[in-house]
Amino acid sequence: MAGDFPPSVIRIWMDKLKKGVGLPATVLERSLLNLMSAESASLSVKNATEQGILVARAGGGRSKRLTLAFCQKVTRLPYSPNDPFCFECHLPGVVKKCISCVRSFHEKCQRQDPEKPNYSVPSDKGQPYQFPVNESDDEPLNNTQNLEIPQTPRPLLDHNSNIDQTLLATTDFLKHENFEWDDDVFFVCEQKGARQRKLPRIKDELQSSLDSDEGSDLERCTHCRLLALAALHNPPQLDKQELGCLLKYSWDQHHSWISMDVAKYMAKNWNERDKALVKRVLFKTKILGLRDIEQNIAAEKYTYLTEFLMDLLDLQHNMAMFFGRKSVEYNATKWLMRDVTHDIREIRRCPDCFRYSNEASLSDLWFAKPCLQRHELVFAKQVGSPPWPAKVMSVSKRQPIKYDVRFFGGTHSRALISERDITPIESDIQSYIKPRNSRALSAAIRELQCHMMLSHYSASLFGFHADPTVAENLIKVALSHCTESTETSASGKRGRPPTPATPGVARRRRLNNTTSNTASPVPIRGIPDSVAYDSLTAEVQQANNDLLKCRIELSATQKKLAEVKRKQWCYHCLDEAVFNCCFTASYCSVECQRRDKRRHQASCQVTH
Repeated sequence: MAGDFPPSVIRIWMDKLKKGVGLPATVLERSLLNLMSAESASLSVKNATEQGILVARAGGGRSKRLTLAFCQKVTRLPYSPNDPFCFECHLPGVVKKCISCVRSFHEKCQRQDPEKPNYSVPSDKGQPYQFPVNESDDEPLNNTQNLEIPQTPRPLLDHNSNIDQTLLATTDFLKHENFEWDDDVFFVCEQKGARQRKLPRIKDELQSSLDSDEGSDLERCTHCRLLALAALHNPPQLDKQELGCLLKYSWDQHHSWISMDVAKYMAKNWNERDKALVKRVLFKTKILGLRDIEQNIAAEKYTYLTEFLMDLLDLQHNMAMFFGRKSVEYNATKWLMRDVTHDIREIRRCPDCFRYSNEASLSDLWFAKPCLQRHELVFAKQVGSPPWPAKVMSVSKRQPIKYDVRFFGGTHSRALISERDITPIESDIQSYIKPRNSRALSAAIRELQCHMMLSHYSASLFGFHADPTVAENLIKVALSHCTESTETSASGKRGRPPTPATPGVARRRRLNNTTSNTASPVPIRGIPDSVAYDSLTAEVQQANNDLLKCRIELSATQKKLAEVKRKQWCYHCLDEAVFNCCFTASYCSVECQRRDKRRHQASCQVTH
């Protein structure tokens, strides 16, 4: 079969033998010396000749030397219904066929977790940062796997005893407790009472299904295992249209890793017959290229995130077989898989946060928009910085517990913060607004206030299918209230006692708390969303009408002012002038000119 040699030699041979050209066997062997030794290259050419991939024919001219050419008939090429190359390491050998598809894999290469690769991602010097490396599949699930189980001590009996000590060493012979009963202690020879009933047990359907599928899961490839978990790992309420939008953001950002794929290489270098011959020998599935994946995203063909990941795995497998496992093109697929897998984890964690961050250019306060999956608000403390407001994205399960938070304000950076440095945010954050706060912290608290106000509304008003103008109007109204509260609290100077006429911050806070008839700028959760939205729409409409009136009055005043500036005024009595004496003086009458003659004569530019 074609699995007796590395699959990348097919591309090298086709570049030499395209369009039916024949070359000596020594030339084909020398073309493989960059991949293998001379002995392995000679063996590969021999195996390909025996399988019918390379066909011997007599050369032209007087020498009549035998040459090798690529078989030009598709039906004569060797064909196998299953892939002879491992889906994980992309090499031939004794492979195990998947029970659900045409793919194959080595048993030692199969992943424990289908979403974690069993290879190390190569480092990229041009990238300013690196994503966290995936955990190795070789790590044990717990620390108790390598511990030795203590042996049961053998009972001390007389050597003349007729009791078989081998039976005493077994646990079935010893006295034990039944876990179904609290106080049921019995020996093996005893029988349970007829009236004793077993405790009611609830059948765990999920565990039973997992136990039944555990054996079959090891018989399937990574592609089929991911397909079985596609619906389970997909975020809820994520339709195909929104999923296509999120995948487009990720694909547009990371697809530049790959500059050449299999489909593009074939179309550039080979004709249709040569492409058909290589497809017959190497590929058992559809050859996906960058253009095909981009078209699938644009046509919204993906229903789950895992389907997009499976297409990328097929793309990686085809490029590894075609270009080789040590090629630059295959290493580029590892970088692509690393970045896209990171984005998929972020989309699963919160699709709204991922969409807001990619639409940051549309709104300055995109981080203040509420998500369908509400995040806990905390103050996170880092070394050298005061407690900073942040959203909790996730919490680690390992010890010590760390919080993955994203900070308000600035560039909205993320960090892993220890549990001892996390403080939950209370409903009243006025105590955190201090005059000595820096501008960055004040802006972060202002954004936090805006987020808390917008959280009272339904998240559907900010969703993918919502009207963006409605969301912007809600943000503007909430931002106006945040600005007023921040400016009021920060207006006082540090160290200056409050005057009786202007009460201090603490006194104003007490007055605000005691005043019950003050209208709240933000609707509470008890008010229906429709009523709150209608009242807010009326308020925005009234504000727009007032703004339009002010603009009309301002334009009329500016027009009058421009007309007044064009007029000239009497240099003596300041009435509207009728004629000019010179460039510097104008008069309304001859009498005013005569009275002002003595003062103006020294600076007059007209010779009288």
